[in-house]
Amino acid sequence: MHIPIETEDTALVIRVNQNRDPLLVYIGKRLCNSTEYASIPSFDAKQRNGDYSGQYSAAYTPSGTRNLLEPAIQVIHADGNPSLDLKYVSHKQDMVNGSSAIRLTTIQLKDPVYPFEVTLYYKAYYKENVIEQWTSIRHTETDVVRLQKYSSANLYLSSAHSYYLTHFHGDWAKELKPEEMLLTAGIKVLDTKLGTRADLFQAPSFLLSMNQPTDKDNDDHGEVLLGTLAWSGNYQIQFEIDPLNNLRLIAGINPYASEYILAPDTEFVTPSFLFTYSYDGSGMASRNLHRWARKFRIPQGEDTRLTVLNNWE
Repeated sequence: MHIPIETEDTALVIRVNQNRDPLLVYIGKRLCNSTEYASIPSFDAKQRNGDYSGQYSAAYTPSGTRNLLEPAIQVIHADGNPSLDLKYVSHKQDMVNGSSAIRLTTIQLKDPVYPFEVTLYYKAYYKENVIEQWTSIRHTETDVVRLQKYSSANLYLSSAHSYYLTHFHGDWAKELKPEEMLLTAGIKVLDTKLGTRADLFQAPSFLLSMNQPTDKDNDDHGEVLLGTLAWSGNYQIQFEIDPLNNLRLIAGINPYASEYILAPDTEFVTPSFLFTYSYDGSGMASRNLHRWARKFRIPQGEDTRLTVLNNWE
């Protein structure tokens, strides 16, 4: 079974295999015929040097069972067991406020042994080509569950042979200095532990360029993913090149000193992660997110507003 999450130009596709594992098999250009997503290859043990754990491309990677790579979620159950597995239960796709311009996909996952549930949310803004993702966690165990990591998003990119990351750093009066690097084997982490000054040295935004460095002479050229975490506190964004040379991206609240005690039958909801995928360079990606922000997030973002001139004098 395939669950396509589509905007006008972009698609994110989750495949549920025969073991009920939700796998993210595609992020890229939207295909004209949705049945064609079934022909996308998976990264399993049937392939030579394939993913024998079955978890490399997990839509939300659990910790403590088959997974060998960085998890998106890590918990300790009420009985002290740190293992977690997440199997597909159901999904639904609805229009938001009756409009086809925004579609919300909800995917329910559950541990096969413990009464522990995770719900993945994907809100697709059709015209803006932006996807917003977040997660909710709930359980009905006999006592509290300790959440040690609880990411907002877990993406898997497999269409390129190399990935170039641009991130933004600096200090006072030198903010948002771009720096680009080729991602190699291992994990590159963008994070902060400064609390109320979370953005002081590092912004929770990034640009990924596929197969080549960002074209700085023509920002309408190239295949890129532009993403940001909508969270003003401590954050962590991880980029992991796996043994198949594909890219795993995990973004959310920084788990440093942030264990969360979740009582039975209560819900924990993560902040949103937003991204856009562009085949027309960083210029189009930037315009996509700006259009989205003006229309859906900034108050009166599409209106003319008075501004205060602050000239520091």
